[in-house]
Parts: sequence; structure tokens; C-alpha cells
Amino acid sequence: MEHHPSNTNKIEFLVTIIDYNMSKAVADLYLKKTLPIQMIMHGHGSADSELLDTLGLTDTKKAVILSILTETMSHHMFELLKKDLFFSKPGTGIAFTLPLSSISSYLSKLCNQADQSTKFESEETRMTQNEPFDLILTIVTSGYFNEVMEVAKAAGATGGTLLHARGLGSEEASRFLGITISQEKDIVLILAPREIRAKIMEHITHELGLSTEGKGVCFSLPVNATLGLGSGEIN
Repeated sequence: MEHHPSNTNKIEFLVTIIDYNMSKAVADLYLKKTLPIQMIMHGHGSADSELLDTLGLTDTKKAVILSILTETMSHHMFELLKKDLFFSKPGTGIAFTLPLSSISSYLSKLCNQADQSTKFESEETRMTQNEPFDLILTIVTSGYFNEVMEVAKAAGATGGTLLHARGLGSEEASRFLGITISQEKDIVLILAPREIRAKIMEHITHELGLSTEGKGVCFSLPVNATLGLGSGEIN
């Protein structure tokens, strides 16, 4: 059964992107707070080597942790990420939440039970941000990550994260799109200010769209709140 989260206790999708060597610390923190749903994936960052040197980082290997939780819990986790894992320090990692329009009733119950069983500190985390952000997702043929980021950065993007995937599509969809869907894919995540989202997507579509060798498609999702996007940070 489908459940639509109420305005008073929204369910959110929390995405955390960190250097791979920090993945255990973040996962342990989330497990300690009994977040009900967690998934972890391996990724690859796109920061320039000069920026990595400036931040004291030597590797762009990333871990991407996906969690589903209540809005109250996401506020609390943002506070813990800042306090315990120093997410306010440039280059440490980023976290952001995405709205969910509906979820299963069982999952909603699970999230609310975890919320009620978790002891929250009295202080509230401010989740507001100076400017709205969007998450741009680009799906291209495997091996085109660098090309996507080169085009995106020319349009104002500061960084991105690569996830590897394999397409699963019907013959009808393949004929309609003119591409072979069941092949290795690169999924590129770019967190960008909303004011330049359209420009970035237009550049990617023009240079790496379906009519090109990259065979790419891109779309965006609104972001509720972000953490770790200070000046000079990478994502």
C-alpha cells in the first residue's frame, strides 16, 4: 500500500558522499542511530588534482550512502555529521536530502518507529541554505564520465560523482531511443545551484545527448537541504 508522507512528519531520501576512507565512520554513525534503510555504493569523484592537493586529499574514490528517514532524523544526522565528522570543514564530504512524494506504508511505519526510538538532542539543526540546489543525474555510455564533467564544469559545475551501472531496457525502448540500453553505463551525480541547473543540463545534452556517441540523458531533482558545500569544497 502506498503512503503519502504528512506535512508534519515528512520522509526524506538522504544522500551522503564521502571519501572512501571515511565510509566506515559514517556508516557506523548511521547504524548507531538506527537509520532504518541504508545502502552503500562505490563511486569516483571528479575534483581537479590541484584542488585535491589544496584540500590535502590524495584520492577521488568515493562512497555514496543512501538512507531513507524522517525529516526530524535528517535534521539530527546533519548536526552529527557537522559535530562528529566535521562536515563543515571543506573537502570532508557532502550530504543532501531529496523529497519523497510517496512510500510504502510499511516503510513509513518503519521510519517513524526509528524516529520515535531515537533520542534527539534538544538543539535544532538549521537546514536552510542560502540558495536552492538541484541534483542533476546524467546517464551516459560507460567511459564518458570525464567528458560529462568537462562540459558541466564549463557551464559552472564544481564537481561530480560517478556511479557505474548496467542498463536494462526492452527492445522497443532501444529502437525508440536509437541506443542499446543493456550496456554498461556511467551515472553522474552533480549537485548544482538551481540558477545554473538549466545551463549545465543544456550543455550536457548538446555535447553528449542521444544523437552523440555518449548517448546521454539527464534529468534533475529538487534538493531540500545540503551540508558540506562551503567555499572551495568538492562534491
